[in-house]
Amino acid sequence: MRYALQLLLLVLILGVSCSPVKPTTFGSSEDELTIAFYNVENLFDTEDDPNKYDEEFTPTGKKAWTEERYETKLEHLGLVVHSLDSHMPDILGVCEVENLKVLEDLNSSPYFKGANYEILHKESPDGRGIDVGLLYNPNKLTLEIEGVIKSELPAGERPNTRLILHASGTYQGQKLHVFVNHWPSRSGGKKETEPNRLTVARNLKNYVKNVQSRHPGAMYIFMGDFNDHPNDPSINEILKAGKGAKYDFENLMWDFHKNGKGSYNFRGNWGALDQFIVSRNLVDGQGVDVETSSVTFFQQPFMMYTNNKGETYPSRTYGGPNYYGGYSDHLPIFMRLKGGVN
Repeated sequence: MRYALQLLLLVLILGVSCSPVKPTTFGSSEDELTIAFYNVENLFDTEDDPNKYDEEFTPTGKKAWTEERYETKLEHLGLVVHSLDSHMPDILGVCEVENLKVLEDLNSSPYFKGANYEILHKESPDGRGIDVGLLYNPNKLTLEIEGVIKSELPAGERPNTRLILHASGTYQGQKLHVFVNHWPSRSGGKKETEPNRLTVARNLKNYVKNVQSRHPGAMYIFMGDFNDHPNDPSINEILKAGKGAKYDFENLMWDFHKNGKGSYNFRGNWGALDQFIVSRNLVDGQGVDVETSSVTFFQQPFMMYTNNKGETYPSRTYGGPNYYGGYSDHLPIFMRLKGGVN
C-alpha cells in the first residue's frame, strides 16, 4: 500500500508515468559549476560476488533483489538527480555503490541519458562490499583519480572501510581537489564506533596536508556521508572544519545542523551526516566562490514518506527485509560554484 501511494503521488506531481522520460543534457553556464552528493542506499547489482557479502542483494537472497527492483532503483535515483536543478549536476559524488557496473548502469538509465558523465571509481576493501564513486561533466572540466586514502579501523569486527576517493583537475585555471567520503557508520553506537571515524579523519587530514604542500592555493571540496555531525570531534577538531575564518575549512552545513536540519532522519531526529566542506578560498568573495544560497539538503514530496506519528523520512528502498520501493534513506546535497571567468 505504501509503495502504491508513493507511485500515485509521483504521477500526480511529475506525470512520469504518462510520458516518456526526456533525455537530459548538461547546461550550466560558463561561470558556474554545480555539485551534488548522494548516498544512494545500497545500490547493488543482482549478481552474487563471491568476494563480497552481497548475498542478500540477489534474487534468491532474503531481500529478493530482482532485476525489476534493480531497474526501479536506478530509475528512482535518476529521477532525484534529474530534479536537483534545471540541469544535471556537473559533479556528482555517490556512496553505497557496489562496483563500477552499477555506476555505468546508473549513467545509462533513463534520466541520465544525454548527460554522458565520465565515471571515476576504485574498488574498496569494505566488508559490506560498498564503494564511493564520482561522475563528472567532461564538457566543463576534466578530473582524474590522484589517489585513495585507506584506513584500518581500531573498533569492531571489520577492520576495513570505504576508501576516500581523491580526484583532481583544473577549473577556471585553478587546481581543484575533490574528496568523496563515506566514513564508518554508527552501527553499534556512536560512542563505541567513534574511534573509527576519528581514525579516518586523521588519515584524511594528514593526506590533505601533503597535497596542500604540493598545491598551495588550490581549491578543495570534501563531500560525503561522514556519519558524524558538523560539530563532532572528527570533523570540527581533527579536520578543523567549521564556520568562520578560525577553521582551516568551511563546513557549509554548519548552520543547517544548528537549526535541526539534515539529510538523515534517525527516530524522528534529522542529522546533517551528509556534508560539503570547502577550502577558505571558496568562501572569500573572490574569484570562484560557493553561492551560499544554493547549498541545500534537497527534498521533494515524491522522495518522502510520513509515518503514522507524522514524522517525515526519506522514502527508502528497504527497511530491514521489507521492500518499500523508495529512493534512498538519505537526502542528496547540492551546491553551486560561481564566478572566476575573466
